[in-house]
Amino acid sequence: QKAEDMAEELIVLNNGCVCCTIRGDLLKTLQDLSRKVKDGLQLDGVLVELTGAADPAPVVQTFMLDENVVRAFYIDNVITLVDAVHAIEKLDESKGDEEKGTACAQIAFSSTVLLNKVDLVDEATISGVEKRIKQLNRVVDILRCEQARVPMHKLFGIRAFDLTRVLEEQYMDEEEFTTFYKPKMDTTISNVGLRFEGAIDMHQFQQFLNSLVGDEENAKDFLRIKGVLNIMSQNNMFVLQCVHMLKNQSFTRPWKEGAVRENRIIFIGRGMQKRRQLLTEGVMACIAKPLRFNVGDKVLAKTGMAADDWEAGTVIKQWDDFNPYRIQLENGEEVWGPKDEDAFVKRRV
Repeated sequence: QKAEDMAEELIVLNNGCVCCTIRGDLLKTLQDLSRKVKDGLQLDGVLVELTGAADPAPVVQTFMLDENVVRAFYIDNVITLVDAVHAIEKLDESKGDEEKGTACAQIAFSSTVLLNKVDLVDEATISGVEKRIKQLNRVVDILRCEQARVPMHKLFGIRAFDLTRVLEEQYMDEEEFTTFYKPKMDTTISNVGLRFEGAIDMHQFQQFLNSLVGDEENAKDFLRIKGVLNIMSQNNMFVLQCVHMLKNQSFTRPWKEGAVRENRIIFIGRGMQKRRQLLTEGVMACIAKPLRFNVGDKVLAKTGMAADDWEAGTVIKQWDDFNPYRIQLENGEEVWGPKDEDAFVKRRV
């Protein structure tokens, strides 16, 4: 049976979320390959080629959702071929129309774009296409080429979805963005990126992240979220990468001694520019503020759900396991103050 005659099989996972749709045909193939490798098959890699109209999300998610596939394979690179002659026209067709937004989505998911046929257009056209690509995905690598020929080492060994890869990416700050881009962009796929200093309150950030991708309705718009963050009281970089509702996040290598601990995060998806203020203010609100109580201060700690569930105690540590306070109660027990708010910890009168 010819590959082009096979119907695309899609599997929706048990949680029913359309964001977690995967390619069933690809999943079966990868599982079969994994078993053959265990039996001695020498395999250098797997190359998956999509049609120009294919949605990349189910393919990318196939490598992230099945435990057996995750153990056996990783995504090395996601490559999109862009025709420099017709790129602007095709991207304009996608403007404001999610049903025709596949071209934009393919660029948004990519780690490498091959900008082809550059020999057939002038430099102004090439620069215009590159700017348009960066509007969709500002951290993608763009390789100019003719007849799709590029050095092979620039396509393989990329490990595009590794958390360590995120550490090397550079995001523009707000001033650079407004200088580089048009003030008004389309409402389909775009990106919002932030660079700033300040230690992050982990609980606050996770709540904010969950508000963005914790439910299907919102998550379907967030194609990718990538970031490197300085978490309060932690000496290692916190790196995250999200595809819709799927999160891959972990502490990685230590911050260099004496180096500026700069936070970098980028949101790629549909309607990101309309959410620019919400995303910017939401992230900045996660910067940890000076705490109200010092070690040794006498406080009241909320210990239950009832209105009178308060117990007297003493602050014995600040920022313990991502919590602002660790408190020793007068009965000898220890509890955390998860937020520096009167609803959780207040001054003992």
